[in-house]
Amino acid sequence: MKLIFQDSTFSFELLRTMSYAAFGGADVGECLATAYRITEGDFESWHTEWHTTANRIQALAAESMKRGERVSAREGLLRASNYYRTAEFFPAWQS
Repeated sequence: MKLIFQDSTFSFELLRTMSYAAFGGADVGECLATAYRITEGDFESWHTEWHTTANRIQALAAESMKRGERVSAREGLLRASNYYRTAEFFPAWQS
């Protein structure tokens, strides 16, 4: 099954990341928006875009924590941690 990418590895890793949505570890919209910014087959692009998304979600979680919204902060940090993990899936040496 191909999901956004023709590259089966990229498709699989995107699907794997999205599968955490059922448990709060991802948001389908965030994942799709990130995937559409990635250049097909480009490991550096993969890393950059997932890292960018993770940073954005972590910043939102920090703002939630400052407002005392602990549940929102926790949910954001869980998603950010998954996106950081996803960013690092393809090592830089593969580029």
